[in-house]
Amino acid sequence: MKSSESKLKNVPVLVVDDDEHVINIVLKILGSLGYPCTGANNAVEAIKLTENKAFAVAILDYRLSDRTGVQLMRQLRERNPALIAMIVTGYATIDCAVESMQAGAWDFLTKPITPDLLKSKMERIEEYSYLRREHALRQKARHMEFDFPGVICPSPLMQSVYEALLRAAESTLPVLIEGETGVGKEYIAKAIHLNSSRSQGPFIIMDCTATPESLFESILFGCSKGAFTGAIDKKGLLKEADGGVLFFDEIGEFNPDIQPKLLRCLETKRFRPVGGAKEVKSDFRIICATNRNLLDLTKKGDFRTDLYYRISAERIEVPPLRERTGDIPYLVRHFLETITFREEMNDVEFTEQAMRHLCSYSWPGNVRQLKFAVEAAFFHSQGIRIGVEGLDREITESDSSITPEDAIHATIDKDFKTFREEMTLKAERSYVQNMLESTMGDVRMAAQRAGLTREAFYRVLSRCGITASDYRRD
Repeated sequence: MKSSESKLKNVPVLVVDDDEHVINIVLKILGSLGYPCTGANNAVEAIKLTENKAFAVAILDYRLSDRTGVQLMRQLRERNPALIAMIVTGYATIDCAVESMQAGAWDFLTKPITPDLLKSKMERIEEYSYLRREHALRQKARHMEFDFPGVICPSPLMQSVYEALLRAAESTLPVLIEGETGVGKEYIAKAIHLNSSRSQGPFIIMDCTATPESLFESILFGCSKGAFTGAIDKKGLLKEADGGVLFFDEIGEFNPDIQPKLLRCLETKRFRPVGGAKEVKSDFRIICATNRNLLDLTKKGDFRTDLYYRISAERIEVPPLRERTGDIPYLVRHFLETITFREEMNDVEFTEQAMRHLCSYSWPGNVRQLKFAVEAAFFHSQGIRIGVEGLDREITESDSSITPEDAIHATIDKDFKTFREEMTLKAERSYVQNMLESTMGDVRMAAQRAGLTREAFYRVLSRCGITASDYRRD
């Protein structure tokens, strides 16, 4: 369950009683327990309050000056069917209790209302509200009733991801999305944004891998004219994200020297542009993604521990494609539909044998690698059906009778972290080798095609143990 603080923010309370003294007592008790609460002296005032504010709970006196608490409850429920109402009275009778409960009241209380009694009732309501929200999230995820900037897959593993996605969309907390390279972390981040209250605001991306270290600070915080040679007044990404979301892609590569400044900015929503004299404010939410184990990085001193806990209030782990092979046909169909629509061509499909190879391959590069493979096969094909000949040799040479589950069981002697790191490294090595072959060892061109800076591309080469000069043709 979520922390008490996050739950209380979702339980604003409306207290309606014609006795000002009673209202003050109840508001004082609720306030001491941490609940946001508002009071009203009559039904008309209560209804007016609900025009501009949504309440989760209403505590209503049975005998109001202008109508009964039960009548007011029905009117409030017309505006908010999910409202939880408690009827309170100083003149308890069986008839009043029966009427209230039959009308749908959560509970029926008699005055005086003690702190212990109210605390007990509100804790029960909290628990019920949480379970009801969780059920609604699961139903929404199961029926795929939300905006997602890509295909929605039916596997149970992804259903859990969608539930976590919607849960994150409901909150305003920072989100950390974890998963191997190519699993679709950016898609998840965009989906959180599209389903949140900030959906009309900007979605700004900072690629920490592709950003030169010398420009990291100015790109993030902005800069003033004359701050350095050639500098002009320019807004940073933090300011561009005002009212929306700033997505840090591969936050594990974030410049260590600037991490303290980012931490302070996340806490205050204020920052100073490079060379600037005044602080700037920005109302932004951050979502981060990483293919690295940030906790391991904190132990090595490469990532601040306090920053890690600040950005990981909500965590979502996206499973690799080999663990959800049932999603592959859906992804393939989606990619083909996207390509044919873009190219204004007739529908194309893979043959049964080709699809069997696609489903049995382990996909170390995950969804991104599958997308590239589908696009390559499409442009190599001449007809409306793509056969095995359209697939890369590495895919066709894999044993189509061996399922990805079998491949995972074959590595049972390795822990998951080691297995994941090995597969990620294999995918990166394959990717950069193909890129260097296609550019004949031209690092500048290869980095440009990969969407990386030369510095970042050289870091990948070093990690993979690859030398660019081996691919040059003299």
